[in-house]
Amino acid sequence: MADEFWNKIYDRLIDNFELLKLICFDTANQELLSWVNPNHELKIRCNRYLRFGVISDKKGLINEILAYSKTNNPLRRIILLTWVNKNQSSMNFFNQAGNAASVEKLRNGEFGNIDKVRILSLIDPRQGSSKLYKDVLEEADRKAKEKAEMEAEKQEESTHTTISNAEIEAALHSKDIITSPDTNNGAFSGNFNEVVYEELEKIKAALEVLKDVNAQLKSENKELRNEQTKRKTEISNYSTKLESKVNENKKLSSELAKEKDLNSSLNTQLKFAKEELAAKPAPTISESEVNDLRHRLDEALKDNERLQKTLNNKEASLNRIKDENNDLRSKLETSTNQSNLVSNLQKKLNELQIKKNIKSQAVAGQIVTKARFDNTYGEKSGKKCWLFVSITGEIYYLDLNEVPKNLSVPEEYMLATFEDNKLTQLQSLETERKELLGNIKLENSKALFICDDESFPIYQDVTEKWNGRPARGIWLPELEDREAGIYKLDILPDTAKLNKTQPKSSKKSTDKDKNKAEKQAKFNGQKVIVFGGDRVGLEYEKALSNAGLVAKWFSGFSLLTEISLGFGKPDLMIIVTKQLSHALLRELNAYAEKHSIPVAYSTRRGITSVLEIASNSFS
Repeated sequence: MADEFWNKIYDRLIDNFELLKLICFDTANQELLSWVNPNHELKIRCNRYLRFGVISDKKGLINEILAYSKTNNPLRRIILLTWVNKNQSSMNFFNQAGNAASVEKLRNGEFGNIDKVRILSLIDPRQGSSKLYKDVLEEADRKAKEKAEMEAEKQEESTHTTISNAEIEAALHSKDIITSPDTNNGAFSGNFNEVVYEELEKIKAALEVLKDVNAQLKSENKELRNEQTKRKTEISNYSTKLESKVNENKKLSSELAKEKDLNSSLNTQLKFAKEELAAKPAPTISESEVNDLRHRLDEALKDNERLQKTLNNKEASLNRIKDENNDLRSKLETSTNQSNLVSNLQKKLNELQIKKNIKSQAVAGQIVTKARFDNTYGEKSGKKCWLFVSITGEIYYLDLNEVPKNLSVPEEYMLATFEDNKLTQLQSLETERKELLGNIKLENSKALFICDDESFPIYQDVTEKWNGRPARGIWLPELEDREAGIYKLDILPDTAKLNKTQPKSSKKSTDKDKNKAEKQAKFNGQKVIVFGGDRVGLEYEKALSNAGLVAKWFSGFSLLTEISLGFGKPDLMIIVTKQLSHALLRELNAYAEKHSIPVAYSTRRGITSVLEIASNSFS
């Protein structure tokens, strides 16, 4: 399932508090505490539901978390995505075909218990799936209700049976005592024993009758309860239907009243019209006048047809003139841009000529490509350089070290100043050039530069390994035969280059048989701040803290103005470009550059990748 597809669905689901409540009750207590403990404000609000660090009132705790999350979008996203990640076996139901076999698997619990099925029913984005879940959930609710009723009946029956059996056992015990051999030297006679035995038999028979009566009463009581439940259901249905009919009747009465008012108004207008018509004499039109009117109508229709054809021709001519006007305007704009460029070049040249410095020379042109110094340059011969071509066709070789990186842009018009044939200044003549931050995306063998919600074509060779990497790009506008797009790319680093004065970390253990995620790199309390990768989120803090770092994580959809670093200047800033807004990426780069904070980028949001970046940065 593509992230883009599910991201849109998750953005809607995080506002569904019915779903979030079901998820919280389906989440283990320890997981709930992992949401509460890192959040100081939320933990204070939830302390009354905890006892010695253990949840004493889960329902109250969940209600407090949900109330707090109404103003905390990242927390709602964490609640939803945590359940999605930990219940992949249940989420696999969305990969099943929508047939009877899949429904049977769902009913049999192959995708989780009935609580997880309720959660899936609120997540499922497929149309028509509500009936599927409705049938399964109604069946489960019915079975649960029947089970509860059967247990209640068994408990009641067990109580009565126990009492009856106890009475019988007591009576039989008394009989055994009386009919046992006389050990009291004939204190009682045999006739008395027989009388007692007969009485006990009568009591036993009476108890049997009472048991039958009791069973019959219980059966009748059950039938009465069923009948009562049935009647309550019928009454509820009739009440709902009655309420619906009453509302419908009110609506019809309102509409009838409006119709009556309208009918009355129309009748009044009709009456006035009839009276007015009756007061006027009936017009008399001769047959010749009728024929004349018909002839005039035919002529008017023919004139209208001719006018319509003329109008259509005029519209076609007007559209053609508009197209020609647009073409001329486009050519005029191109010509104006060229004129402005020539005028700008001429102005720069005039300013330089005013200085009357015979040794200085200003040349306007473009960097075309990389080349090598020829044999006339002595020690520089054969070394790489930039090939600079003036607008008059002259060729100049520029040392790579003399050209700033942000000005080594092919196709960009620049003004180069030479003194004694040595480059002293290079400046751009493009007034609309932009420096942008974004990500590289390869799509159908076409390279695009993604910045916020916009994409720009890249006119530079891009390799497959650059796909998804963050980069800084130079955008140039359309000019003459040049298309608008990105003409220069600087790939941002995966690992920050820390100064040698930074504290060193101890070496990682090198057990090749263990998974990289299990290798615990040990550090010496360096401060690290992580942005982005919201699906993993707080797990970054746990993993980095366990490795000996002072770590802090922020959502990739926050604004820098809303973020408080809270623990001074960090030793390293890690930016996870997955689940990170382009606006925040630009702000973070500017902030890091201003405060001289080392920055490392990760295109993967896994904990292993972040640990590896931290290890490589501090090693």
